[in-house]
Amino acid sequence: MGSLATENATLARRAGQAALLAALMTVGLIAYGSWVRVSGSGLGCPDWPLCHGAVVPGLEGDTAIEFGHRVFAGLTLLTVLAATAIAFAGRRSDAVLARVLGAALVVMLAQAGLGGATVLTELHGMVRLAHLAFAFSALSLLTFGALRGLGAAPSPSPGLTRATLLAVGGAVMVLGGGAIVGSGTSAACPALPLCDARSSLTASGFHELHRAVGAVLLLALAATGSGMARRRRLGGAAATRLATALNHGALLLLLAQGLLGVLMVLDFRAAPFSEHLRIAHVALASLLWWALSASWWLAYEARRRA
Repeated sequence: MGSLATENATLARRAGQAALLAALMTVGLIAYGSWVRVSGSGLGCPDWPLCHGAVVPGLEGDTAIEFGHRVFAGLTLLTVLAATAIAFAGRRSDAVLARVLGAALVVMLAQAGLGGATVLTELHGMVRLAHLAFAFSALSLLTFGALRGLGAAPSPSPGLTRATLLAVGGAVMVLGGGAIVGSGTSAACPALPLCDARSSLTASGFHELHRAVGAVLLLALAATGSGMARRRRLGGAAATRLATALNHGALLLLLAQGLLGVLMVLDFRAAPFSEHLRIAHVALASLLWWALSASWWLAYEARRRA
């Protein structure tokens, strides 16, 4: 019995490690996808699943960028598959881990299909938004699997309700940014802090909602961090070190993302958005969502075990 328990614990840990690697690769994949978009390489491979009718096309220009994205996506999918297979092997001791990573695999497969649909619909904005939403969903599931497999300690603070509200706010802000891109209104609000007469009603709605939710989320993260620190000083239920670090990290990431948003607007006044700023903005959004997802899981586990 002891050797079996040790083997199951080893399988769970390995599944968690593979899930963590897959989550990190998913963050990179999201940033890479942003590079594909801002560089205008989305149709570098105008067909799918082949590229210019070949398994391996001539690698130059837009084709090289888009094909590289497909290769990276394939490697990420294989890593998710490996994590799921390991978790499935140890499912008798941790069926939840197997289900979570199995769901991540299904979502990643759907996301790959949406990637093909994005090409076949010639970069339809709403298909691209769905593609992004599935990527963020996969990132959450992989994060849950990594934390469970690696045995991360749950946190009673800031509590499941607060963690859920923060996660919902993060989802609205991130997907709102995706909707701005999908609707083709990225450069349609060249004013700060609100849009002006140069912006259409649709553009104003998207941009101002995105900015307002970001501001509210920033205040909520600051208040949450302050509350966690105060409870610790008063000797109450202390947040775990990881939960506190995640909250502080999310706050810093959101501050940095807001600064990049301001810089993009200022950059637009003189020239089109810098590719580097736009890619960094999306990369920070994925890291922010990663931190919020991890915080939610720690709070959920604490509530479930209570």
